[in-house]
Amino acid sequence: MKKYIAVLCALTMSCAIFASCGKKDKDSDKDSKASKSGDSAVTTEDETSGKEEDPAEHTRTKAFYDSLNDKKFKLTMVNTSDMYEDSTTTVEMNGDNYHIDMKEGGMNEKDGEKNEEEGEKNEEEHYEIFVIDGVMYTLNHNLKTYYKNENPDPMYLNVEPGMYTMGIESDYVFVSSETTDDGMICEKYYGPDMFTGLVATSEEDGNATVFKYYYNDDSTRPDKIEYSTHEMFQTTIFTEFSFEEVAIELPSLEGWVDGNDADAAVEDYSVADDTVSEEIAE
Repeated sequence: MKKYIAVLCALTMSCAIFASCGKKDKDSDKDSKASKSGDSAVTTEDETSGKEEDPAEHTRTKAFYDSLNDKKFKLTMVNTSDMYEDSTTTVEMNGDNYHIDMKEGGMNEKDGEKNEEEGEKNEEEHYEIFVIDGVMYTLNHNLKTYYKNENPDPMYLNVEPGMYTMGIESDYVFVSSETTDDGMICEKYYGPDMFTGLVATSEEDGNATVFKYYYNDDSTRPDKIEYSTHEMFQTTIFTEFSFEEVAIELPSLEGWVDGNDADAAVEDYSVADDTVSEEIAE
């Protein structure tokens, strides 16, 4: 299951304005003050020029994902891939409680035909994940089955919004910001390889994991995100986004199968079957 989403917020930079000293009645005092003020100004300019700002700190992409840190938002995105049919993901966060609704398409036409020949059914899969007060619920709509996990892996708790929103993370490397031929702003990042965890230094490294965030001049969130890795290419479009305090609540599970009970029953049956087999063997 893919865990992506993205948004943006404009980042403004502020400038400091320094005032000069006031006039003095005596010419000597005025000259002395002017000299000191001039020396001070030169020192300030030298100190400022010696500090280089990190461009990665002032990208539109960083500004947008920083705006999600309050974890009170709802976002829907559509993913288009060269390997799968379109999929739609909705993410709702309210503090550390969150809900993810994923409707994932099957394999694309070429690969889908191959899977059907091998006896696999090519259909949309629908999952939901809820994390409420530290308890994780996973719903499989295709099987009408749910699982409750009271001790989920820590990676599912206190998550950063970018984990499920195609966001940049601390180990991503900002590469460039360029204007495309059609006038959009493209901010490019390299992310860690899904297998090695290493971040490429160029796209010639082979299997570089590349994220490109596209913005119109007046955009307040990414208009498009392109993701490529290991010969897979995916495009993400945000179709809905809002800052709001969403109530994260489980739907009615009446008529659903409790997967924990079903798994326990299968395990008990397996143990009993093994015991019978051993007795027969004796």
